[in-house]
Amino acid sequence: MEVVIGLLLMLLRVSHGVETYCDGRQDGAQCYGALGETVVLQLMDSASEISRYQLFKNKKLILNVIRKSVTNVIADRSSFTPRDGTFRINDLSRTDGGEYTLTIFDLDGLMSEQRTLQLTFQAPVSSVLLVSKCLSQGEMRVSCSSEGGDSPQYSWTLDGHTLADTQLLSVNNETNNITLKQDVLGQLTCSVKNHVSTVSETKTISTCGFIFIDCISNGTPISQWVLEANNTLCIAPTTTSTMTTEAPVSSVLLVSECLSQGEMRVSCSSEGGDSPQYSWTLDGHTLTDTQLLSGNNEANNITLRQDVSGQLTCSVKNHVSTVSETKTISTCGFIFIDCISNGTRISKWVLEANNTLCIETTTTSTMTTEAPVSSVLLVSECLSQGEMRVSCSSEGGDSPQYSWTLDGHTLTDTQLLSGNNETNNITLKQDVSGQLTCSVKNHVSTVSKTKTISTCGFIFIDCTCNNGMHISQWVFKANNTLKPTTTSITATEAPVSSVLLVSECLSQGEMRVSCSSEGGDSPQYSWTLDGHTLTDTQLLSGNNETNNIILRQGVSGQLTCSVKNHVSSVSKEETISTCDRSLLILSLRAAVAILMLIRIAVYFVWKKKKYEKAEGSSVRRRMEHQENSVIMSDMKSSPCDLCVASHLT
Repeated sequence: MEVVIGLLLMLLRVSHGVETYCDGRQDGAQCYGALGETVVLQLMDSASEISRYQLFKNKKLILNVIRKSVTNVIADRSSFTPRDGTFRINDLSRTDGGEYTLTIFDLDGLMSEQRTLQLTFQAPVSSVLLVSKCLSQGEMRVSCSSEGGDSPQYSWTLDGHTLADTQLLSVNNETNNITLKQDVLGQLTCSVKNHVSTVSETKTISTCGFIFIDCISNGTPISQWVLEANNTLCIAPTTTSTMTTEAPVSSVLLVSECLSQGEMRVSCSSEGGDSPQYSWTLDGHTLTDTQLLSGNNEANNITLRQDVSGQLTCSVKNHVSTVSETKTISTCGFIFIDCISNGTRISKWVLEANNTLCIETTTTSTMTTEAPVSSVLLVSECLSQGEMRVSCSSEGGDSPQYSWTLDGHTLTDTQLLSGNNETNNITLKQDVSGQLTCSVKNHVSTVSKTKTISTCGFIFIDCTCNNGMHISQWVFKANNTLKPTTTSITATEAPVSSVLLVSECLSQGEMRVSCSSEGGDSPQYSWTLDGHTLTDTQLLSGNNETNNIILRQGVSGQLTCSVKNHVSSVSKEETISTCDRSLLILSLRAAVAILMLIRIAVYFVWKKKKYEKAEGSSVRRRMEHQENSVIMSDMKSSPCDLCVASHLT
């Protein structure tokens, strides 16, 4: 039997409450449960080949199995599944807490293995309260408090994305009190979790009415945030000032209309605001070319394809403000017809209510129709070595196609342990965390689901003990016994903090791209283009594991550099296009044409001179021998001879 290390927890929201999962196959595992809920204890891989085993709770026998004879003392609210070796306890009470001991016997009836696990209860988080307050300089302090819940852990997002250091004035993303900078606004969410529950609360926050003044008044530079209602700086006519000011964006309006072929045109307009900049997201993710029929992610007017639906958000910002508006959009009632009717192939989008194609019984047609995807469910569970298995299932929908993104970027091979970006089941590596999204689509619909995932509590140990044994493995941090007290030398690694991509075009149209990372010991690099590993046909030099590569002339798309070590993984994405060599080519062609014209001109001048020289020599010879010339002969000839000669010529 494989012996593994640690505790694995899976939080699943099901109809009857919270169910927690614990891997107890390692001696001394720590498990958690919630009162009144369910816990699943993984006692062994499979009990099908084990003839006898017993489970004790606080030294009291509660499960006794001898071959196919099973005695379960708490059978009214528990069950044991030999196939996967799991013991499920429902309706947990405080008497269920304590030490559980599993004893396994061999064929001779002798004890072959024994291990214990500790079951502890945690109160689930019941509710979250968000309180915000404006400070004297226009900052905003936000406090997140939770009712109930043991050992709560906090995390924050703004408009679906983790708060960045550029938005925070003090503290970090894992405390219950934060201070936001003056220009931060949007949908702020505080999430609180422990081992048995996760609860979140969202609040729409706006700025505290401050504006940024950057001017020179009477020779004195002024650069500060001031309350707009009370501002007297750089506005009096008596001051000789040069001030750069921007009116803030006050509100955003989204207007959508269906077009003749089922597309949807959406316009985003803002009231007030100088130099507005626009950006779009769908269900929290940047719009892609596969969703857009025209326009781009930075225009205020876009046209969406027929099958696009979900939460569409337009964000408008300038240097002093950011405002967004979200609207739920659905398809325009069009369906995609792909059929053969009376020998004619029909493949088009049509309005479902008016459709008469491929549905009449009088036509000999074969029609392909698809039911739309209605909803998506994401389920994650921690595995024995700290990996995370995630399953994506959809209700309804024929021929579903799956795709995955993490923090808005396509999952790469460096993040996946098994599966690929187009399957509905994947296994993530131990250090992967963030906003995981599964998108399910077919010809008539697209639906996605996003879930915040964190690591399973494992850390990577790379050390050499005093006995010379080298240890390099992932272990559960709470149960780690490889500590400094064991006279071991532990190699620790600093995490990678950020990644920078720099590209430059070379003389022949190739592109050199450099990937550099801040922080991080022993970084390992990998590259993908449009979600797929770079191939030799795309690379001119370098390989997929170096930080400097040279791409061939025709390569373009979404280029991602991922940097990882044993404790972290960070990636950076950049849209690259081919290097424009048209001017160089035109210049070369023009130069060649000019050279050819010069050569032709020189040739004709030389030819003319040669001809004139030859003409001069011929005239001199004729003058010297006039009696023998044709002209003189003709002059001496009779009129009849001249006529004959003229006729002959």
